[in-house]
Amino acid sequence: MEIVKLQAREREGTGKSYTRKTRAQGWIPAVYYGHDREPKKIEVFHKDFAAIVRGRKTNHLMDLGLAADSIAVIREVQRHVLKDSIFFNIDFMHINMNEKVTVDVPLIFQGVSVGVKDDNGVLSHPHKTVKVECLPADIPDSIAIDVSKLKIGDSIHVRDISIPNLTFKFAPEEALASVTHPIREVAAEKSAEEAAAPAVAPKGKAAKPAK
Repeated sequence: MEIVKLQAREREGTGKSYTRKTRAQGWIPAVYYGHDREPKKIEVFHKDFAAIVRGRKTNHLMDLGLAADSIAVIREVQRHVLKDSIFFNIDFMHINMNEKVTVDVPLIFQGVSVGVKDDNGVLSHPHKTVKVECLPADIPDSIAIDVSKLKIGDSIHVRDISIPNLTFKFAPEEALASVTHPIREVAAEKSAEEAAAPAVAPKGKAAKPAK
């Protein structure tokens, strides 16, 4: 995985007035911690971090440039509820390149399934990311899943995916992609079953014969 460089610096002050001032100058408050290190209050350049978010690289390793060994991953991002471009705080955790880490990796679904193409089925994939464990250098940018062979009723589960040096932290039976019957078709079948079901008279009353 690519290591993304992010401009960061230690905070020179504290308090709301200092935070407002640095925000106005284009810096985002952050915390850098991990591996028996004292949590360090830092700030990162907003323009750099916004580019990382737009490029969907928030799961990448980050080189904060604070010291010879300042590789980290993002653990939490606090942002404005309505304005995604406004970041309140970021938590970075230091990474030892010789120790395994658990991270979320994006899933990419490739191809058009047979069930969708030929039978108007519906492809569903409930997870946009999957949690994995591996050494930092082995973290993939994404995991590609080929859905082209899926027919209606077929699924791809975690147990069906195997990648060297990587352990999935999901249950093996967890479905990552499935193809089901069209919703309208299912609803039509249900309506037909209800119409064919015998009428049940209210308690104490006899059912009226059909005219």
